[in-house]
Amino acid sequence: MFEDILIAGFGVIGTEILYQIVKKIDKRKLNISIIEKDYSNFPGGVAYGKSNSKHGFFNNPLRLSNDEFQNWVKKIKNQKKLIEYFRSNEDLNLKNWLNKNVLGKFNRFKNINELYLPRSAYAIFLEEKFLNILRIMNIKKKIKISFYENELIKVSKDIKENHYICYVKNNLKKMKLMPDNNNLLLKKKLTKKGRVIKTKNIILGLGILPPTYINSKKFSLSDNYIHDFYASGATNNLLKKIKKIKNLKKIIIVFIGNKAGLLETVQEIEKLEEKTLKRMQIISVSSSSLSLEKAILSKNYRSYDFKFLINKKISKIKMAKEILNLIKLEFQNGIKKKYSKYDIWTLILKKKILDKCFKKLSIKEKKAYNNVIFSKLRNITRYTYPETVEAKNRLEKLNILKNLNDKVSNLSFKNNKVIVKTKNKRVIRADLVINVSGPVSLFNNTNEVPCLNSLMKICSNFNERGFISDKFNLIGHNIYAPGTLSSNFNPERKTIIKSITENCVTTATHLTDSIKGKKWN
Repeated sequence: MFEDILIAGFGVIGTEILYQIVKKIDKRKLNISIIEKDYSNFPGGVAYGKSNSKHGFFNNPLRLSNDEFQNWVKKIKNQKKLIEYFRSNEDLNLKNWLNKNVLGKFNRFKNINELYLPRSAYAIFLEEKFLNILRIMNIKKKIKISFYENELIKVSKDIKENHYICYVKNNLKKMKLMPDNNNLLLKKKLTKKGRVIKTKNIILGLGILPPTYINSKKFSLSDNYIHDFYASGATNNLLKKIKKIKNLKKIIIVFIGNKAGLLETVQEIEKLEEKTLKRMQIISVSSSSLSLEKAILSKNYRSYDFKFLINKKISKIKMAKEILNLIKLEFQNGIKKKYSKYDIWTLILKKKILDKCFKKLSIKEKKAYNNVIFSKLRNITRYTYPETVEAKNRLEKLNILKNLNDKVSNLSFKNNKVIVKTKNKRVIRADLVINVSGPVSLFNNTNEVPCLNSLMKICSNFNERGFISDKFNLIGHNIYAPGTLSSNFNPERKTIIKSITENCVTTATHLTDSIKGKKWN
């Protein structure tokens, strides 16, 4: 089976890319295959689907999302649609959020630019986008799309024929597209032999990589251990597991990591019945005590005048480390003048100062920025929905949540307990362990994502955080990675959703122009 394009992953990237392609391609025949590991996450994928992101919120207010989503939410009819969905699905547990953020009798959001939406709102937005795709395809009948519920496990290149051979985990079973009021895709499978798709172009929409296996893949199958927090069902899955053990005299839960994954859970844990909470001990194990900070603006933040990130100093930037130094100096100056770091960071993003700084760097220094400086900058500019940080602080005051500066070195399973051993020789007997430690390093010879090792042989330019992509998000010949699989997908530190959707437009434009025969420099 030969296709013009294969899209691996049908979350935000897959949906956006498909939309852009069908919109841009006009009179040409085009065969597209889409592989999605789990269609229960469609639309939205693991991060924004209605199931896995059930209790998750955007880390940033609406004003920092991509323009299209902002404009969609600001339409009154869409606000009513979202509010109705949040109200009618009581299991989302959004009663307090609705009371705080909705003008009741008008069915509209308050202070919409500063609104932190539940992430499932993006799934509803993507539903409309997908229906729009179907309408366009109904007009452009030459575009054919095949949907498969499967997983990409290996990619090889046929140099002689100049195409890729993509191997999938299971026999290919084509899904019949049957949209109705409840499901955009009904799982009617038509058996099709083989586990191979040949294609000219690959688009990787695999999302954030899972954490490194601490012991082995086999251990991750233990019901008491959640290896990939988001992919396994995130907070909703954790709450189900807590429910199973809530009658224990003492409940010990260990989080490996203390950032976004931990913060997503604390609001829902705090809502558990009091008798369960009193028996609970949550331990967050992390080598760094730094977590995400509250994204709260001062009332007069707009009045801040930059002292260091000014054109005169930006024009003299030659080295990547100078960008980090100027930002640190600006933070110090802001704090001295009674502003918050978040005030300064918000203005840096709003005025696109980081973009100006990055453009001053040579190719060599841009590599230094992506490989070294970006991570340091990210560590000091991580902000999130304030309510989650406040819930975490309340659990700490109640001594329910404790932070342990250490690193988990070994996990074992005995008598229905997970035995957690740390680098500093601590031993914790936990009832549940949740790994939210961050994505696996590409420097590890790993099997966390089956297709990674083969991709690393084809696309040899990568660092610890991901592949190095060009300005079109190419990581290899005709292999695009517009999302977090590319380590340099977002040098300007925009919000992830904004950066990814902008990258998808760039990728789709380059790909469709290439198909049409347009040459790029």
